[in-house]
Amino acid sequence: MKKFELVEKYKGYINKKDVTNTDSEFLVPGSQNVLINDADKIQIRKGFTLDGVAGSGSNPIVSSYDWNTSTGVERNLRVTNAGVLEYRYVDSLGAVTYRTLLSGLTASFIVQFAEWWSSTEVIDHLLCVDGTANMYMWSGAVATLTSNTTTTLTKSGTTWAEDRFLTAGTRSVVINGTTYAYTGGESTTTLTGVTPDASGEAVSSIVHQSIRTTANQPGSAVDNDIILTDKNHVYIADLKRRDVFVSKNTNYADFTFSSLRIPSEGALLTLDSPPIGFVTQENSVYISGSKDDWYQTKFTLSDDLTKETLSVEKLKSGPGQGAIAQSAIGKIKNSVIFFSNERTVDTLGRIENIDTPQAKPLSDPIKLELDNYSITIRPHILYFKNKTYIAFPSEGRVLIYDHEKQFWQPPQILAIRRFAIIGGELYGHSSQTNETVKLFTGTSDNSNPISATAAFAYRNYGRPDWKKIFNEWFSEGYISSNTKLTMALKYDFGGFTSIVEKVIDGTNEGILFSTTTDNSIGKVPLGSLPLGSVTDSPSNLSKFRVIHEVTKNAQDFYEIQVLYQSDQIDAEWELLRTGGNITLSTNDNIEIKD
Repeated sequence: MKKFELVEKYKGYINKKDVTNTDSEFLVPGSQNVLINDADKIQIRKGFTLDGVAGSGSNPIVSSYDWNTSTGVERNLRVTNAGVLEYRYVDSLGAVTYRTLLSGLTASFIVQFAEWWSSTEVIDHLLCVDGTANMYMWSGAVATLTSNTTTTLTKSGTTWAEDRFLTAGTRSVVINGTTYAYTGGESTTTLTGVTPDASGEAVSSIVHQSIRTTANQPGSAVDNDIILTDKNHVYIADLKRRDVFVSKNTNYADFTFSSLRIPSEGALLTLDSPPIGFVTQENSVYISGSKDDWYQTKFTLSDDLTKETLSVEKLKSGPGQGAIAQSAIGKIKNSVIFFSNERTVDTLGRIENIDTPQAKPLSDPIKLELDNYSITIRPHILYFKNKTYIAFPSEGRVLIYDHEKQFWQPPQILAIRRFAIIGGELYGHSSQTNETVKLFTGTSDNSNPISATAAFAYRNYGRPDWKKIFNEWFSEGYISSNTKLTMALKYDFGGFTSIVEKVIDGTNEGILFSTTTDNSIGKVPLGSLPLGSVTDSPSNLSKFRVIHEVTKNAQDFYEIQVLYQSDQIDAEWELLRTGGNITLSTNDNIEIKD
């Protein structure tokens, strides 16, 4: 019986060590659009489907926010590089559209968002800043018009207030692009005091609360670039100043405080470098400096509990260890994760038996990958279901770190600028046009093929100095009937000696082991299985085992690399194990002697 030297355990993706001196259980550069799944098999990744209508023009999404409101309503927002803020709307038939909420924001600016609780309205509000002296607030209210008169607007079901429409201050709604002020009726289903004349609006039109703008806060000379809330205090910073402005926790637009600060008042923090981003961690706000620094805020009450200081402390860090942008900072369970100015992915949190926050690198196995990436457009980081996703828009690639398995997946070729979590699923906003897609679903990229490659490290079988030979190569996995999976063997580095390709055809019944089911009466004892059930989970994938003979192409080699590739619409395959019946060659290695 022939013995095959098999690779059947996979340790992730690596791009640091030489590919000819790397453990054969790693995938290496050349790999793309494949994943090591939870069953420890290599599979072609799932595709994506369009969320709403196709994009029009070249207005990519530059920022976004997913808001799970205090009333249980989910609001998903995105901003195009033309400065248009849109919200996701799903009609009664399930059709998705992205509707304009506000135009005229600073074009191409990475609009930042934060949630704030209003004790007056008894709902949370969404705040955003666009690099000007303005702050914008939205209540998240959306409804459908059922009737209207000259001065009234009526909806069905719950009251306007219960649907998050504002009840205090100057307030208005927008219908089909026209703004209407109102003065009462929020506790009913009919708004009153509506101006101008609203009688011309069509029944079933969508009504949303208009944006409320606050100018020149915290100051007319301050560009509101980044924003965060913590303990209902709003933190705002200008990327060109060393000041961080903190609001009262009772008024997001009031940044005043006493000389001896009273609890709940605002504050002013001064850093040693301009801030680049905020993130909450434990009981503090962590602030990243523009290059090297990290800071931590601290509240301290006086002994009589009538005064409170808000201070900032610098954490221990080194050159280049600050985050590169606000979008490149995220949260993972008990730590902060960020992409640094050193081009590394690091975590910041408490390590066991060490009381102060410590930075811990994650990206060393893919160091060369990150060193070669363009970051002209800053990356976006999101933690989702025990994995960290990092979009590199300038490269059109997404990297994934699996925290459970503690390894990196191969790069995914995806033109994503921002990630989103919508309805508990992962979505991506395009870096090329104004559209959004649902990720890792289906078997094509919006009806386009997925070009997938699993490239293994070269194998020299422990003898880099001696020639090897084989005449058969074994592959085992799963495949759909419409898939043709190409296996390529590169004899010596880059295929210097030879390249051999073989096709694993999903219609080749000779290599397939398909599930067969026959649970009719008499085949199994009554009661042991429900009538009509199956013992194996149904699947459209058949198991394959194939030995490719390569006798005609057999050549001596020092090292060999195997790749599995597909580039077609609706391809589905998984790889369990691979390897050849390798033996040492009887031929001398005279050609490398000098």
